[in-house]
Amino acid sequence: MNNQRVAIIGAGIIGVTTAYELSLKGYKVTVFDKNQTCSEESSFANGGVISPGYIAPWASPSIFKRLFKEQFAKHASILVHFPTLETLSWFSKSIKASKSERYWRHRQAMQKLALMTQKRLKELAQSLGIEVEQSHGYNIIYRSERHFEIAKSSLPYLTDLGIPFQVLNKEGLLQKEPALESETPFAGAVHLPDDQIANCRQFALALRDEAEKMGVHFEFKSNVEPLSPNDPKRLVVNGKPMEFDQVVVCSGMGSLKLLSQLALPIPMTAVYGYSMTAMIKEPLDAPKCGILDEKYKVTISRQGNRIRVGGIMEFGGEPKVQSPKAIKTLYKVLEDWFPKATDMGQQIQVWKGVRPMLPKGSPIVGETPHRGLWLNLGHGSSGWATSCGSAQVLAGMMTQDLPSTDWLELALN
Repeated sequence: MNNQRVAIIGAGIIGVTTAYELSLKGYKVTVFDKNQTCSEESSFANGGVISPGYIAPWASPSIFKRLFKEQFAKHASILVHFPTLETLSWFSKSIKASKSERYWRHRQAMQKLALMTQKRLKELAQSLGIEVEQSHGYNIIYRSERHFEIAKSSLPYLTDLGIPFQVLNKEGLLQKEPALESETPFAGAVHLPDDQIANCRQFALALRDEAEKMGVHFEFKSNVEPLSPNDPKRLVVNGKPMEFDQVVVCSGMGSLKLLSQLALPIPMTAVYGYSMTAMIKEPLDAPKCGILDEKYKVTISRQGNRIRVGGIMEFGGEPKVQSPKAIKTLYKVLEDWFPKATDMGQQIQVWKGVRPMLPKGSPIVGETPHRGLWLNLGHGSSGWATSCGSAQVLAGMMTQDLPSTDWLELALN
């Protein structure tokens, strides 16, 4: 029996899944979070997409051409507000990471994590009886013929990974999504039958309950002071010192403050995403699968009796200031594809949340130079899709069942 005491700082989807996996390994786990319960920030109202078939680093070889063009577009998926020197430095690192060889390495690592997450979710649903709002299948819709042809040329890569797909023309997509607005022009779609939509926050709350049954302690409303370089495993929580054998930091953007005295190279920046959630007016007018509008990088998902539209990448914004331009883009995509799904006159929940993002795209998962101090952070917009996989990788590294050399793309460097 492993009697080591582990502190996890952060109770979002990354912290909860990490706590569960470490508890299975026999560790005595305590989770600290400043909020009143788990999944109150980045995990609260995301799009719910788990797509090994589409997941990729944001910094693709073509991203910066797109970024420039979108600053002048009426409906943009990327917004940049008065970049600081720090933001410009981050973009510079992203340019290096977007080179083709590095991009594909990190994309492969993210897809492996997403496949692990997908498999683990099925296992936990069966073994623990966890039920969440979900739907299966994901349709990537391409508005332009050129982008559709580019997408088809890269599909053999999915075959190599064992990820099934179907190429659909307009008639084929309308058979899978009969409520789709047929008057909106598009070139075609790629259907990913094994990808899924699932409610991230519902799962996090359910898994927290299961973790507590196993002995994991969750301490909410807990303010953890910045870690000391002399002894980072000695936490000061709400003014009270506490000693641990291992510490895992997965507190999103709050991780930078926690690690500020340790001089670790973590070029993480806050990128804000948006979602709108509304009640479905008529189920037959709502999507059956998950939808991604590839041009605007906006998802439309069905979660129970609600529809959720999510997307946008906002650099340099304020946490509590919602961009009208971002919200207009979400409305446009919903109107284009499912105009009858919800009553636009009803109250619609608009959410803005931070995505802690690294230039390389893939997260940092592993031990730091400070022995016993671990990181599981920087998942960006793919935190839900890579959550269980990242937790399993970290647990395997901590128990030395999994060599860190197997996951060099996730290393702190």
